[in-house]
Order: sequence, then structure tokens, then C-alpha cells
Amino acid sequence: MLSSRNRRNDTMAIASIFRLGVKELRGLAGDRIMIILILHVFSLGIYVAATAIPDTLHHAPIAIADEDASPLSQRLAAAFYPPHFRPPDLISVAAIDRGLDTGTYTFVLDIPPGFQRDVLAGRQPAVQLNVDANMISQAFTGSLSIQTMITQEVTRFVARPVPRPRSRWRCAHDTTQA
Repeated sequence: MLSSRNRRNDTMAIASIFRLGVKELRGLAGDRIMIILILHVFSLGIYVAATAIPDTLHHAPIAIADEDASPLSQRLAAAFYPPHFRPPDLISVAAIDRGLDTGTYTFVLDIPPGFQRDVLAGRQPAVQLNVDANMISQAFTGSLSIQTMITQEVTRFVARPVPRPRSRWRCAHDTTQA
């Protein structure tokens, strides 16, 4: 149990803190600029910081220059869907720079010719991801997301069971031996 002396010291400390707080609030009441700053930081500042920079992708425009036109490249194109990405536009390699420069696309994925063949042969072909650096927050988050998605799709594609052709044994016997 606390002695009466300790309780009295605690009460005096709390009263002293209260008096100092009231003194600071009185001093603040005379400083209009400080009040405006405090109101801004704890209202508009928090709102702007919370809504200005998204931490996830939302309908990011993407295009794919598919030079391979294989089932694997089509599978990669199908991996990009809302709400993170807009449905990808299929474009030519010549249209990549124009699409990024005009801001039409934030991401352009270039799948090289022979991509599926090289993957199945055990090589490590590279796909090129072109990113519009004007959209810095989406560029960083999106690059990581796209890299992960491509890695997962290629891994799933390589691990899929390969259908084996059915073999039918037909034996023909000549029963008309003489």
C-alpha cells in the first residue's frame, strides 16, 4: 500500500504537470501560425499522406510485345488482370517507346522470340520489362509484382505434366499360312 506521503507526492506531481500543460496551451493560444500548423499536420497532412501514394497497383496500364506467340507467352499475358492491371494491350516492338513516352502504358513487357522453346530447353531466357519512370510509386511496386507473376507462371508452366501420346499396339497375324 502506498503511504499517504507517496500519494501526496503523486498528487502534487500530477497537479504540477496539469499547470504546465495549461501554461503551454495559453502560450499557444496567442500564436495563430502555430495553431494553423498543428491543425494542418493533424488533419490535411495525414489525409494527403494516406491517399497520395498508393502502396498497391490499381488498374495499371500494361502492354505486351509478344514476339514469341507461344502458349507460354499467352499464359503470361493472361496473368495480368484487374484490379491490379488493366487488360494488357498487345503491341509491336516498334510501339513500345511511343506508348511509354505518351503515358499510354506504365509497363510494357517484351517477350522475345523463342521464349517458350528456350524455357523448355532449360535455358534462362530474359523478358524485358520497360517501365515509365514518371509513375515512380507504381513503377517500383509494379516491377516487383510483375517479376513475381512472371516467375510463378513460368514455374507452373515448366512443372505441368507433359501429355504423352497414347500408344496402341496392333499385332497383325497372318492366319492364312499354308
